[in-house]
Amino acid sequence: MKILVVDDSEAFRKVMIELLVRVGFHETVEAEDYVHAIAVFKRERPDISFVDMILPDKSGVELTKALLEIDPHAKIIAMSSIVNKPMIRQSLDIGAKDFLLKPTNEIALSSVLTMWSD
Repeated sequence: MKILVVDDSEAFRKVMIELLVRVGFHETVEAEDYVHAIAVFKRERPDISFVDMILPDKSGVELTKALLEIDPHAKIIAMSSIVNKPMIRQSLDIGAKDFLLKPTNEIALSSVLTMWSD
């Protein structure tokens, strides 16, 4: 299973990828912003995408919408370190499958991955 991690923080992407490897997911790709995420998504076709809601160029909500236009069956997990209920609701309303609060841990990550893995 291939997993995309989209976050503008390189440090967070590295931590997230380390967590993914620890819980058994070794095939990962990453992107730091909207434009790069679209390109990586089109090229790699990940099974699950973790998308930070606060990105430097466009919001994670906009990215979620764009990824779902590319692949209506995409499994997108919204992430944020800020509990912004309207933003969380908006991301879920447009098609994100779940929400993960950052920073996360192995238990929360495993739970989300188990729920949305095929």
